[in-house]
Amino acid sequence: MVLCMGLFQPTDLERLLDSGCSACGGKRFSFQSYVDAKQGLMEGEPVSKLAWAYNGEGFCDGIFEIQCASCNATAFRSEVCPRCNAEGGLAVALESENRFVVPLECPRCETQEVTYFSMVPAITTYESRRAEKAKTETALLDPGFHGTKAACKTCGPFAEQRDRCPLCDSPGPIRPRPS
Repeated sequence: MVLCMGLFQPTDLERLLDSGCSACGGKRFSFQSYVDAKQGLMEGEPVSKLAWAYNGEGFCDGIFEIQCASCNATAFRSEVCPRCNAEGGLAVALESENRFVVPLECPRCETQEVTYFSMVPAITTYESRRAEKAKTETALLDPGFHGTKAACKTCGPFAEQRDRCPLCDSPGPIRPRPS
């Protein structure tokens, strides 16, 4: 089992779901998390909806708030950056604009159709080992949306954010994401 390096671990999820809400005993929770997504772009403009590109550990790794869906009691809250754990990084991530260039084309073959990978704040509800599909109202040019990588179908990846945290712009160290 791969453990994430964020503050909320998969074992914490199991414990929370088993015990339920400490205030009302409810077993349905609303999760706010930064999750991995990808989107097709044409000349830098979205041509597809966001497709979620994360697994269970990646989801847990980005969690920054959990509330009971019945009584709204907070079961977990973290102010650190969900990507690098920098103190105060969550507020920076949610309020800042994307610093990763949105490409107009692949620099190698010049095709104008590329895939843009990002981390996006999303919300989902989880109960009894079943999660609803993540939802977000954050779009490509909105604060809180942060690109991480760009790729071409023909050439593969051609740009990636590696030296600084894509969410809060901290210099690192940038920890690996769970696979």
